[in-house]
Amino acid sequence: MKPDRNEKKQKPIFTNRVILRNGKIGKDACKILADALEAVNPYSATYEQIVLQNQNLIIGHTNFNLEEIKRVFLIGFGKAAVPMAKAVIDILGSLIFQAAVITKGPKFLDENGYKNKLKVYLGSHPIPSENSVKSTKLLLNSLPELTEKDLVLVVISGGGSALFTDPVHGVTLKDIQQLTQILLKSGANINEINTLRKHLDQVKGGRLAEKLQPAQVTTLILSDVIGDRLDIIASGPTVIDPTTYQDAIDVLERYDVLNEVPVSIFEYLKNGCAGNFPETLKPESLPAGKVSNHIIGTNFHAAKAAFDSANSLGYNAILFTTAVTGLTDHVSEFIEGITLTALKYHFPVSKPACIIFGGEPTVIVQGGGLGGRNMDLALKMVPKITDYENILFISFATDGEDGPTDAAGAVADGLMFREGQEKFGLDIETYITNNDSYHYHEIMGSLIKTGATGSNVNDLMLLMIGDTS
Repeated sequence: MKPDRNEKKQKPIFTNRVILRNGKIGKDACKILADALEAVNPYSATYEQIVLQNQNLIIGHTNFNLEEIKRVFLIGFGKAAVPMAKAVIDILGSLIFQAAVITKGPKFLDENGYKNKLKVYLGSHPIPSENSVKSTKLLLNSLPELTEKDLVLVVISGGGSALFTDPVHGVTLKDIQQLTQILLKSGANINEINTLRKHLDQVKGGRLAEKLQPAQVTTLILSDVIGDRLDIIASGPTVIDPTTYQDAIDVLERYDVLNEVPVSIFEYLKNGCAGNFPETLKPESLPAGKVSNHIIGTNFHAAKAAFDSANSLGYNAILFTTAVTGLTDHVSEFIEGITLTALKYHFPVSKPACIIFGGEPTVIVQGGGLGGRNMDLALKMVPKITDYENILFISFATDGEDGPTDAAGAVADGLMFREGQEKFGLDIETYITNNDSYHYHEIMGSLIKTGATGSNVNDLMLLMIGDTS
């Protein structure tokens, strides 16, 4: 009998004042988002990838003969590390010699000792902390000397880059923290940020796979990266890395922040370019067949589930793209254009419509307010859909955490712009300029607060247009 894949967890609540006042389309939007999250439930996604058949252990598309395996180790890191690890333990049971993960959120400490196997460590995200470094060292130091007869099963999910951290010698954690803050505020995307992380850390860019040799290594990955590039997710700790030290320097030059980053970082990267430090994992670094990596859940899976859910509820649904990126200013203009076309010409779909987007926009932080990319995008949509009836726009982080806040995202409808002005006396441009989307949405009752969802596959955006005819 298979275990309960819902983990007896309470389902996230998406509703708020603005969603409620939109009646049917608000209620349906909540159902669509819930179905999207369930499709990327990390426990289920992991469970479905592992099969035991006699003396064969099949993980993803890789087959292991258990007669040739002496010990199986389980390690992991990321916001979904605990449910992923529990799925592995539920299937393999006594075959697991030792299990340890690093995650975010004290609530996961309740799972410490799960089935007398799992050790849970905590770290921080999006900025790594002393706890991140300490937990990384404890996890790695807990492993005995590995042999060719050992199998290390790694579970990775979003947030892994900050949670699993061990800076290179000569670069301090404080340096990494400062660099991360600079890059997040600059508008750099995750590919660019992780290119730097990979070259400034002892466990990223394939270096974990090297540390685990001569064992077999296989990794199950829940993707939080547009395009699902294995070398970018959690900074690719078990993946061959195509980037170089020069690529890392190029990112700093592209965003004109060379003079802002700590001197130790620039000096380390220059020395790496000169060949004084080893590069990240390259194709020739390990024998063939020693490492395998498997994607088990993506933003597309969530968006496709949203599409199916919307169709089942009677909407003319379209999954427009799962590659939304770029600044929220540009993304909001892009979505505005689609909205106006749908309203005027009933294209690409007619009412009632649900247009679905996935991806991860970015924000350049210039003000001193509070917010995140989803709240910022929803804020910028407010004036663009003003006075339109029966329309709802939602931008939502699937991990339940949008920026350094307790919100997962926010919603906008056609009433908010005038209501903000006339009822609350709000100047929306002031909130936009000050990067203070959180407090605008807080006043308007349009924040979405789900708490940590246990998953993490980028962001989802829904454009709901009700049938007013």
